[in-house]
Amino acid sequence: MCYMITIKLNCDKTIREKFKKYNISKHKLENFLNYHTNNLKNTRKWWHYDIDVKGIKGVDSQYFWDHDEIEIALNCSDCKTLKQRRIFFLSSLVHEYRHWVQCRIENVSGKNLNYSEQDVNDRTDNYTQNIYELQCVDWENLVEKFDNFI
Repeated sequence: MCYMITIKLNCDKTIREKFKKYNISKHKLENFLNYHTNNLKNTRKWWHYDIDVKGIKGVDSQYFWDHDEIEIALNCSDCKTLKQRRIFFLSSLVHEYRHWVQCRIENVSGKNLNYSEQDVNDRTDNYTQNIYELQCVDWENLVEKFDNFI
């Protein structure tokens, strides 16, 4: 028998509006995330997770460790075209989702993200070379494939 992890995104109104504006299928996005999550982690039983996805003003998305909620930035400071804004939006969502996977699926302790807010703001090596951030960047790179898929 095949067991798997299934993810459902519970999106607030602002995120649903972005999906509509950018012509993103929530169902296809969930399938994309489920596929990559299940390729990452084998399981011996069924797991189902609901994640709240909320839109926030600004350009910085975030995931708070040990919660089933991610916050996605609704603005992009360097995006000139609709396609750039769409990719930024999807990349932000996938990046924060990957942190959620690290916490909830892979049981990574928040202490392993051993960088500060100042490291993030200054983009120090402590932040940019952190293995967990690099994993998120790898998944961000998958967004181009997903964008071509939909």
